[in-house]
Amino acid sequence: MKDFVDNAVKKVEEGTTAIASSYEKHIRTKAIKEVEKKLAQEAVPLEEVSDEDFEAMVNDACKEIKTNYSKRASQGLLAFIGLDFLLG
Repeated sequence: MKDFVDNAVKKVEEGTTAIASSYEKHIRTKAIKEVEKKLAQEAVPLEEVSDEDFEAMVNDACKEIKTNYSKRASQGLLAFIGLDFLLG
């Protein structure tokens, strides 16, 4: 029985790790696209940007995306709770 519980806990941990990894990959891919789009709008060739500067821009974009996602999630949750209170 203990092995069954240990295996279940391990599977849950692996699942959450996989979800977190997938989320981070999605955020990073979106951030890279945004940075490349901003550089193209400002007519800055990608070759002229150093790797360190590009990485810093991507990290900043990741933070902005995560902030926006957090705001949307909390607004959605509050709206759901508000509707729940209204519907009783």
